[in-house]
Amino acid sequence: MKNSSKKAFFFDFDGTLWFGKYGEKTLEGLKKLHSDGHLLFYNSGRSKGHTHHDKLAVIPFDGFLYGGNHAEIFGETVYRNDLSRDLIEVITHTEKDFNLDILYEGVISSYKHTNFPFKCHGIEFDDTSEILNVEKYPVTKFCIFKKWITDEKSGLKSYFPLDEKANAILSEYFHVIDLDFYYECILKNTGKDFIVKKTLEFLKMDIEDCYFFGDSLNDLSVFKIGGTNVAIAHSPSELKKFANFITTEEENGVYESLLYYGFIKE
Repeated sequence: MKNSSKKAFFFDFDGTLWFGKYGEKTLEGLKKLHSDGHLLFYNSGRSKGHTHHDKLAVIPFDGFLYGGNHAEIFGETVYRNDLSRDLIEVITHTEKDFNLDILYEGVISSYKHTNFPFKCHGIEFDDTSEILNVEKYPVTKFCIFKKWITDEKSGLKSYFPLDEKANAILSEYFHVIDLDFYYECILKNTGKDFIVKKTLEFLKMDIEDCYFFGDSLNDLSVFKIGGTNVAIAHSPSELKKFANFITTEEENGVYESLLYYGFIKE
């Protein structure tokens, strides 16, 4: 059961809060949390420029944590660490040398080459070396989309792993996280755990007063730092090992957990 003290709730977005729509009960629960004086934070692997803010407008977030290294709380930027020109140069060279499909996630927008194989919003460049202009195109993280083949009979896609040499080059500077159809690359010494700690320093709150919600391996780091962890039903087993509660529902899994912990009532 909850007590009367203020809590902080950190929500992954893709796969945790949104499947093309919010579960109506989940949205109701989030609004109830906020009206009760608790703090709500968007804690996504997406950068600010790759976030669909129009889909977030209905949720009363107090702050936004982007890509593990950018935090805006109560409208104030409390931390942001853009990739340097030298690091962008390493990435663009690796992209060309190994024929990779990279989505550069920025503060203003996302950037990609003109023949990018997946549908992602962002600015297209004939030559992605244009984003070496880091003042014009600030980038905070990037994703490598996997190559695939499609089975003619089943129509299912089989994805190829990242080239070992490319992985070795990028892993010197980044956490390269293997997700379903892409690799998420976050600057070393940052991540969801890092940006949560920066947020708690700013808020002067303790980890014991935090609830973390996620469904993916990029939530693993934050599940390991303490607090109360909620994994959505479809989460991988590695994440579930660190969960205090595992939902049985998908779109309204967050609502289910809020009921369990006594923050809302039926």
